[in-house]
Amino acid sequence: MPAGNPLGTDVLIVGGGITGCTAAYFLAREGLDVVLIEREDIATGASGRNAGNLHLQLLPFIVEGADEAERRHRLSALPLFPAAIRTWRDLERDLEEDWEMRLVGGLMVAETPRQLRSLERKALIERKAGIETHILGANEVREMAPYLSPTVVGAEFCPGEGKMNALAALPAIAKAAEEAGARLLRGVELEAIERRDPGMTARTSRGPIRCARLVNAAGPSAARVAAMVGASLPVAPKVVQSHVSEPVAPMVPHLVYHCQETLTLKQLNAGNLVIAGGWPGRQWGDGTYPWVRRESMEGNMWIACRVVPEVARLHLLRAWAGINVRTDGRPVLGPLPGLPAFYNAVPPDAGWTAGPLCARLTAEMLTGRAPSLDVSAVAWTG
Repeated sequence: MPAGNPLGTDVLIVGGGITGCTAAYFLAREGLDVVLIEREDIATGASGRNAGNLHLQLLPFIVEGADEAERRHRLSALPLFPAAIRTWRDLERDLEEDWEMRLVGGLMVAETPRQLRSLERKALIERKAGIETHILGANEVREMAPYLSPTVVGAEFCPGEGKMNALAALPAIAKAAEEAGARLLRGVELEAIERRDPGMTARTSRGPIRCARLVNAAGPSAARVAAMVGASLPVAPKVVQSHVSEPVAPMVPHLVYHCQETLTLKQLNAGNLVIAGGWPGRQWGDGTYPWVRRESMEGNMWIACRVVPEVARLHLLRAWAGINVRTDGRPVLGPLPGLPAFYNAVPPDAGWTAGPLCARLTAEMLTGRAPSLDVSAVAWTG
């Protein structure tokens, strides 16, 4: 960045995760001048540390235990996720990439009749939202997934769910954004935002940047960015961790969950099992550096071994933590009331799944087009 005159751009994007990089790609492809700033490097935050799952299903606590407002928000956002997975498929096709994206279906297992009844209630809600799901009995589960424990008495199967290699996808999208003309600036921290007429000026660690519009795609830090213009967002950071095993022969074709315990499990093309589900990590220092908790590692492995017994024979290669986004179940999208130059682009909790969709909708709004999906009744807008 030049040391003298401020850098100028049509759109300044704050955040180099999946939403920010995909928005940069969509906007640059439309011919806009785009600058993206990331205080560290591309894919070093939540997007670079997630397990790469593609979600459609509700988590059972949303049906059984969430407070009424959160439950309502999450149910209203449910129809976004089929569109989100379609956006991923379109991106992979348009960029002619292979991110190991496989829509092999998700299996949420039950170990008791009571848990299975809970899944039946959940499936009814999902079907009303247009999501295909099937309840399987014990014999059907054995036939579909012989790798599961005999303790599994049934499951909910959602054929539209899947998995992908997150470490391959985001760098490819960032590269495509740069090839389309976007400037992705690493190691640039946002320090303040000044309103101008028109537009605004971002004060950064490497000098000012003037922009006609600013997109807040900072994920876990989105509330801090919005506070710079006096706004409050329903967004908070949440530290979670993931684990990966040594590679083994193909064994688990599905994305596996447990209906009551904290677990997601899938197998990569290379044979490694990625075991996660939202077990908490810890924050270090000023809260921006996530660390692994041993207790969470042990708990995650315990439930993984219980559901897929073969896991107990494997060596764990590594574990890592990341700072994810916690919302009230709604995406935070669109211009702030009273500040039309400031756009939020924060997906709901399954941010990896919904990030590209939120980026596409933001790009459509910024270019004056009607959003291809009406989210006015779903999104938090201020």
